[in-house]
Amino acid sequence: MKRGSIAGRVPGALILALAALASPVRANDSAATLDAGGLVLVRDDAIELASEDLRIAIDRIDVDYVFRNRSKAPRTLRLAFPLPPIDGAELSFSALSLPVRGSANFVGFTVKADGKAVEPALEERAFHGTQEITERLKRHGLPLNPLRREELEAALKRLSPADLKALHKADLLSDETADAGAQWRSEAKFHWEQTFPADAELRIAHSYAPIAGNWFLSPKEAAARDFRARYCLDDAGLAGIRRLAAAKPEGYTRAFEVPYIVTTARNWAGRIGRFTLTVDKARADALVSFCRQGVRKTGPTTFVWEARDYVPDSDLRVLIVSNDPALLGDR
Repeated sequence: MKRGSIAGRVPGALILALAALASPVRANDSAATLDAGGLVLVRDDAIELASEDLRIAIDRIDVDYVFRNRSKAPRTLRLAFPLPPIDGAELSFSALSLPVRGSANFVGFTVKADGKAVEPALEERAFHGTQEITERLKRHGLPLNPLRREELEAALKRLSPADLKALHKADLLSDETADAGAQWRSEAKFHWEQTFPADAELRIAHSYAPIAGNWFLSPKEAAARDFRARYCLDDAGLAGIRRLAAAKPEGYTRAFEVPYIVTTARNWAGRIGRFTLTVDKARADALVSFCRQGVRKTGPTTFVWEARDYVPDSDLRVLIVSNDPALLGDR
C-alpha cells in the first residue's frame, strides 16, 4: 500500500503490479493466487463511469459502479465478469481450495443493477493448450473445472480402464488412475445484456470471494527487493513482519495476497470520475501493504485511497500479514 501503510504511516510509491494469471504455489502448505477484477463491457463511447467504489478484504471483494449514458437514447450492451482461469497442469496437486466448492460459480459471484438482482448466464469451457475439449470432457462426465476435485475423482472412478488410458495418452490426465490430476484448463465468465437508460445513471454492484494466495512468510523473504517492490513494503512494514515472525517459535508468520485486476476493463468513455479503494485488514494487529500513494487510515482495520478523473494504470496486490490462524481461514 503504502510504504508504511503496514505501520499506518505515509504511503509509498506507486508501482506496476507484477501480474500473473496464476502465481506459482510456494510450498505444499501454500495456496496460489488467482486474479479476478471488475466488469468488462463492449466498448461504447456514450457510456462513462462516473464512480467506482472498490472494497477489498481477505474474504470478499465488493464493487459499486455508477455508469452514465451520455446519449439521448437507451444503450443495451453485453457485460461480462470473467472468472479466473483454472489450469489443472499447474494447480491439480496444489493446496489451492476454491471459495465455493462443488459449484461452477466457484467465487460466489453476485450482481445487482439499480438494487435488483441480475441472473447472468455462465459460459464455461475447457481447453488443452489451444484445443477446446469441452464436449469431450462432458461425454465422459468430467467437470470442466479441474479443481472440482471431489466431482473429478467420482467421475474418474466411473470410467473404464480403457477410457482412463486414452485420457492419459491424450495428456488430459496425469496418470491412468481414478486419483489422477486433471491437465486441462477451464475458462468461464458470467455475462448478461444490460440496458443503460438514456441520459441517466445506472448503478451496478457486484461481489465475489477472492482466491487469495497464502504462505508462511519469513523475514528473509520479506526483505527481498522483489518482494518489497511488489507490495511497496517500507522499513516500518518490514520491521513489523520481523516482530510477528519473532513471536513464533518457528520464526515465520503467515501472509495473504489478495489480487485485483484494475486495468482490463477500460471500455467506457473517458476517465473514472471518482475512484475509491477501501482495504480492510480484518484485525487491528494485522499488517497490510499495497502500492498506492496518499492512502489514509480511516479506522482500526481500514485504509482508503481516492482518485479523481482516474485512468486505471496498475493492478493491485494487497499483502496482509498476521499470526492469527483464524484470520487466514485456519482453525
